[in-house]
Amino acid sequence: MEQPLHLVAGVAILAVVSVDFLLATIGAAPRVILSDRIARGVFALLRHITRHRPARVLARISGVIVMCTVAGFWILGTALGWTHVFLSAPRDAVVLTQSAAQAGFWDAAAHAGHLLSTLGGAITRPGGTLWNAVEVLAGVNGMVVLTLAVSFILSTVQTVQQGRSFAALLHSLPEGADVTPLFGRLAEVVAGLNSAPFALYYSHGWPQRRLPEALVRMAREAMAQGPEAERRFWDLIADLPQFDLPEGTAARFAALGDWAQRRRLGRLEA
Repeated sequence: MEQPLHLVAGVAILAVVSVDFLLATIGAAPRVILSDRIARGVFALLRHITRHRPARVLARISGVIVMCTVAGFWILGTALGWTHVFLSAPRDAVVLTQSAAQAGFWDAAAHAGHLLSTLGGAITRPGGTLWNAVEVLAGVNGMVVLTLAVSFILSTVQTVQQGRSFAALLHSLPEGADVTPLFGRLAEVVAGLNSAPFALYYSHGWPQRRLPEALVRMAREAMAQGPEAERRFWDLIADLPQFDLPEGTAARFAALGDWAQRRRLGRLEA
């Protein structure tokens, strides 16, 4: 018996997850719909857990936790969508290999998992030529998701290292030193964060490697070096993800401090 509600649910889930996935991985979008909200929620939970305690150990794995959660949403969401698609025609889409019996929910879910991961060897098979062709789409979908997800994670890690090296260079300068030679590196870091905004959820146990604190210090140094250096600094960080640049120097510095505070895990010890 055809079950159109499963088909509608499956297509809807695939559409939402796919759009979110493409915006995040190849859209260079600092604000994506669901994965960004998921990442913020997970990091907010980590901040709540460590609100009144040092978070040196958790700071080293916060980014891993966030990225695994987001990647899990993409992979499991895609698998769930295809599972519903297969359940829309349970007698034709997926049947047991040996008995040709109708597949249940977990059989369809396992079948979708095998297709998306290209593992093969499932105890289920398509029930007809049409669904055999549809499963090619599922296989291609899985290949794209897994490949782009791995590439995006590697790009995020590279952005994290770029931000930490920038913070290390800044903190190696003495107080009151000219920071304008680092403006080129700052522009690269901001551009990288726009392409891989989840890099902001990678904290660090050392204050000298934390990018948000480094940006606050750079703002202070640039403001002390005159209006031209200050203007260039605010122009360069105007595109920071999840940061709205207000009018006025005092308001801008306060907004940047608040932005950095929201990306700090607990009472990180120096």
